[in-house]
Amino acid sequence: MIKEIVFVGSVLDRELYRSLLNCFISKFEETTAMDVTLLQGLVQLVECASAGCLVDDDLVRIATVLSKKLSITHIGISDHSLHLTMSLARVLDVMVAGKVKDLKRDRDHQPMLQLLEGLKDSEDAVQRYEVVYAYQALQYAPDDETPLQVLWRFANLAAAAAGAASSVIKLDPEGLLKGIKSLQKIGTVVVEAVNTGMEVVEALRIGAGGVVRASETKFDFMKKHSWYLALQGTALFIRQGRLFDFNQVVSQASCRHDANFQWGICRQLGEIAVDPLWDTLVRQQTVDFLGELYWSDTYWKPHADVKQWILTILVQISELADVSLKDRAVALLTDLKKDGNAEFLRHYSLGKRLPLPTASPLLVQVQEIPKIEYDLHHLRLRRIAKYKQAVYIAPMAKSSLQAPDDTLFPLMGKVRDFFASESQVMLILGDSGAGKSTFNRHLEYELWQDYKTGGRIPLFINLPALEKPERELIAKQLRTYRFTEAQIQELEQHRQFILICDGYDESQLTSNLHTTNLLHRSEQWDVKLLITCRTQYLGPDYRSRFAPKVADQYTRNINDLFQEAVIAPFSKEQIKDYVDRYVPLEPRTWATEDYMDKLTTIPNLLDLVKNPFLLTLSLEALPNVVQGKSDLSRIRITRVQLYDTFVQHWLGVNKRRLQDNQLGSDRQLAFEGLLEEGFELNGIKFQQDLAAAIFQEQEGKPVVDYAHRRDRASWKAKFFGTDPDISLIRGASLLSRVGNQHRFVHRSILEYFFSCTIYGPMACNDNFAPNPHIYSGNTSNHPLSHRNLVAEPSIIQFLAERVQLDPRFKQQLLAIIEHSKTDDRAACAAANSITILVKAGVSFIGADLRGIRVPGADLSGGQFDSAQLQKAELTGASLIRSWIRQADLSKAQMKKVKFGELSFLEEDEHWRHQHL
Repeated sequence: MIKEIVFVGSVLDRELYRSLLNCFISKFEETTAMDVTLLQGLVQLVECASAGCLVDDDLVRIATVLSKKLSITHIGISDHSLHLTMSLARVLDVMVAGKVKDLKRDRDHQPMLQLLEGLKDSEDAVQRYEVVYAYQALQYAPDDETPLQVLWRFANLAAAAAGAASSVIKLDPEGLLKGIKSLQKIGTVVVEAVNTGMEVVEALRIGAGGVVRASETKFDFMKKHSWYLALQGTALFIRQGRLFDFNQVVSQASCRHDANFQWGICRQLGEIAVDPLWDTLVRQQTVDFLGELYWSDTYWKPHADVKQWILTILVQISELADVSLKDRAVALLTDLKKDGNAEFLRHYSLGKRLPLPTASPLLVQVQEIPKIEYDLHHLRLRRIAKYKQAVYIAPMAKSSLQAPDDTLFPLMGKVRDFFASESQVMLILGDSGAGKSTFNRHLEYELWQDYKTGGRIPLFINLPALEKPERELIAKQLRTYRFTEAQIQELEQHRQFILICDGYDESQLTSNLHTTNLLHRSEQWDVKLLITCRTQYLGPDYRSRFAPKVADQYTRNINDLFQEAVIAPFSKEQIKDYVDRYVPLEPRTWATEDYMDKLTTIPNLLDLVKNPFLLTLSLEALPNVVQGKSDLSRIRITRVQLYDTFVQHWLGVNKRRLQDNQLGSDRQLAFEGLLEEGFELNGIKFQQDLAAAIFQEQEGKPVVDYAHRRDRASWKAKFFGTDPDISLIRGASLLSRVGNQHRFVHRSILEYFFSCTIYGPMACNDNFAPNPHIYSGNTSNHPLSHRNLVAEPSIIQFLAERVQLDPRFKQQLLAIIEHSKTDDRAACAAANSITILVKAGVSFIGADLRGIRVPGADLSGGQFDSAQLQKAELTGASLIRSWIRQADLSKAQMKKVKFGELSFLEEDEHWRHQHL
């Protein structure tokens, strides 16, 4: 029951919360026997309090009762004294963050200090650390002592008055460093101290730099130590998922050699590892991090008891039920113990919070808390915990595709303005890999972090994962979160939403979601609709697909209801910022300067990686790209080459991972078979076949829904069945999974592998990829004959770059175009072929193209001056911005040809008479 009450504490209104907290405190005061669960619940209830729910007296009362219990508890007999000390420290942390002012120095502050002073010499190392930590927290907790009293106590050194108290008693950037008194010059004595107030708070908001700078301050004359501030900063970064900033503080803080700082960092890492709310990969990385810190003689130089503490933490992790974590910890322990150290003998709990209850029907009934609010709170926690973005760089944008590139603005600010405006729909455009989905997920994370009961509910909707999102879009998404029909109806009638719809283009939608879901009607859902779409997917008249329908077109302007923004490519400064954050994520041989040197030296590469996804691929692939090459200025890299190298690198890493793992007998046998045939070769073939099947069976819709019992006889079983070889190669592929839904990690990866089914990286490495399709004079089975690729510009771009890299592919495409002159069945393949060649910059000036069949081809920007195009089948082709001076188009089929302007063709007399 305690777990249930604590879990819903942050969603209760102030009156109910305060009644509940008072019951907790009273119960703990009355209890003679130590109840650890009650103690943990009390502290966690304080930590999760919403703004305005706590008053100073609550915390003073809790801290006082904890110190009294601690004073009468015998150390060494049980773990009770340790639990009390840890709980007291956590409450004091909240007091520091919230600027509690009611702590009386003589009545409360000084007795606690004396109590902790007497416990600092405990023989138990863990107890000793927790006491020192609580002692530091108490030093920073404000009391009622006047500056004059400080002056007398510290030999004429006085501190300036504290800043304004925070109204939110909760750990946050505004409350973290405001409480540090700004030390000023008194007489001839100058005390060096950290800058305080909003300047430091803003530095902390920006990142680890604020914490690192704060940790450089010396407070010894007040018995305050900088490592406490640094640990407060790292705790904040962990709560917000900012692991990059956490890493920076660990490696750069001036107090990193202090044993207390090292001890606290290890505890924080251990708490992540044992917390199931964190992603498994992150938990595994914390185990590895502990191992790196153990051996870090350069940056950390860990103390002997800190090494013992690391071993003790790993022992606890090795006792978890999660096999991947257990095995990782056991293997690391075996390696670390070769150093001759051993863990502490006692068991110390790392769990900082009570486990989440699976349900809370008791509270729903007894406390009359609306179940819908409870479920929303549970959804909020799950979505916040799900957000794991290792590197996030805030994107810039411009107002439209036509807007100048020097009119950029922060996209997040523009979106926030949209939420506050009268507009109903906002469209965000961007190239493939521009960071649209990354921005959407970060936006959802921020909105859930800011969410207050009764506010707008953010819903991230992956459009390709929903069937027919043109109807009941919101209800379908809520059903995936297991909301009941009654709850959905209640939400529709009484709540407001922010819909973040990702992947309009991937769903191959053409309808207006705002209109088809009836969101323009007053009796329907109250929503702000944000949609992202790839720029290449839309034609010139795209606004009608997104702009809301105006109920009264005579009184309201559509421009008042619709906004748009276009994500801009990364600047050089953003690229540098990304690399700075990327490098510390895992051990690397290159530093930031090495990556930036290669990015700027290799011709045109810096322009290529202004696309965030290509930047990610480039950073992974660069060491292999430049290996053995001395003159970087002669290297030429295209987009498709980056994908080639990245895929090879990815499969190689996963092959080594499998080689290092202990596999079951069936999986080991299957793995050996894959190795014998060529693991990378099998991986490429698997992903190419899957991409081809997605386009053939699902018209390119990227999400594959597979349930084994239902789909084991379908085409999907070839890729998502339970056979060991399929399972192994799928696990090593660039795929992601959510429940029964599988997809490539990025749309461009799907398009890359589909392009490889037409022509792959033969010239790169004959051992890397399966041979591409070789044209043998018959187009009926050629993949270019299966679908018109004009609507897939990313695939066309990949293939155009293949043409530039391999002249054999160019010759094959020319042969297909030639074949179409005599075989109308080759028309689709020929239209795709000439589209690819034009995109690759191949010139057709003076070419003999008489009688070719290329209906629907995209010839825009092509060079066809003086080309012989007599009797050519050009129906529906695009000749926008094409050069066709003196081209002979007599008897050519020109129906629905797009010129993009009023066309003018000089006809000869003979042609005109024949067609009049």
